[in-house]
Amino acid sequence: MLLCMALGACTTVPSFEQPQDISQQALLDVPFFPQQDYYCGPAALAEVANFRNVETDQDAVASKTFIPGRKGSLAIEMSAATRQLGLLPYPLEKEFGALLSELDSGNPVLVLQNLGFGWYPKWHYALAVGYRLGDNTLILHSGEQRNYEIPFATFIRTWQRADQWARVVVDSTTVPTTAEPLRYLRSALAFEQTGRPELAYVFYQQALTQWPKEPAVLTAAANAALNTGDSRRARNLFESLLRNNPKEPNIWNNYAYALQADGCDMAASMAISVALQLAPDEEAFKQSAKDFLSGRGFDPEHCPQPDGPLPF
Repeated sequence: MLLCMALGACTTVPSFEQPQDISQQALLDVPFFPQQDYYCGPAALAEVANFRNVETDQDAVASKTFIPGRKGSLAIEMSAATRQLGLLPYPLEKEFGALLSELDSGNPVLVLQNLGFGWYPKWHYALAVGYRLGDNTLILHSGEQRNYEIPFATFIRTWQRADQWARVVVDSTTVPTTAEPLRYLRSALAFEQTGRPELAYVFYQQALTQWPKEPAVLTAAANAALNTGDSRRARNLFESLLRNNPKEPNIWNNYAYALQADGCDMAASMAISVALQLAPDEEAFKQSAKDFLSGRGFDPEHCPQPDGPLPF
């Protein structure tokens, strides 16, 4: 039944850039679920979910991903099911060295292989859980086999035939070691797009610990804070952005809404006036200005005061 058993071993390893600072070997202690028929995807995802302390099993995952007519799970459904479990499916760079780096850092990697041919594909999901550099061996939870050992060369070829699809599945306390900020943000944005903005906000805050000065990260976290009702946090983040981007009108506009949400109507009017000075023809800012005209004539002490500078 296991397609991977039909593969012949290859002796020549396709070229890849091996990370210089990884250990000679790694083997993660990841739960294992022998897959039921056609459930290689649900089994692999259940394994990494339990590794991240999210209790589930392959039947529960299959109810979200399995398509009987295809006798399998589409990659897009696997990513969606990952998010439904409250986990982030980070798309790994299409480099085998990146996969090794993640394993060395303690992150199992969900991978897709084509165990057939380009003209006759046989798709198979597995979970990479370890490696040995000494004998070029990758270790997978695959099908019915725990810690199945496969030569680098064989895996890379089957992985390349599946367009090198791989996802590092993490919770909100972990950022993949090879993560790039924009790719991470796009992955977290999917939570907002599927009606879970509070979870996106949690992942954005974790991104801030990794990239505290990255403008895109600050912007995403600030907007998410505002949208989830954390107006004081939104204020602080927009102020951090404006320290380095004082001539960006969109930030001033959003900062004005954060001030208003925090009860600072006069300061909000000041902020939107700056946005209009920077972009006087922008209709959205003109509308924003109208939103703040009916504010009260004073602000509480926690707000920036009209007779002083804004706090940055």
